[in-house]
Amino acid sequence: MTKKEYVQKYGGKFSISGGETWTMPNGHVVHFALNPKMGCKGANIAVGFHEPGKEFAPHKHPISEEILIIHSGEGECYLYDKWIPVKAGDIVYAPPGVLHGTRNPEGNTEPFVTLGIATPPQLDLYMRAGYDVLDDDKSEYIGEYNAEK
Repeated sequence: MTKKEYVQKYGGKFSISGGETWTMPNGHVVHFALNPKMGCKGANIAVGFHEPGKEFAPHKHPISEEILIIHSGEGECYLYDKWIPVKAGDIVYAPPGVLHGTRNPEGNTEPFVTLGIATPPQLDLYMRAGYDVLDDDKSEYIGEYNAEK
């Protein structure tokens, strides 16, 4: 059974530091922690590991709504028309078509980690990253929940 088939049948366990990595042209690192290629059909999770001075520039998704959960650190989220300060535990919501982004100001000394959960999956984001989210992962599922079924 492939990873994708296993996840679609039984579910799976994932990590915010797992999945495939996209390093943006400005050096900002994003992990595609959960997405359709991995078996999750209706949503995706993209994790931003922002070092001080790194930014995921304001952008919008034509049909996806996004929930940004601030996992750790302090930083700023762009929402609609301005940057707002955020910290671990905060949640920011961006409806479809609304500009949003994240950044860790240069004056900060600690990393800033965000989890972007979008539904439906942000196919526009994957296209920008050159990530073929529609490609099937044919590798065998190996994990702690891989009991004989």
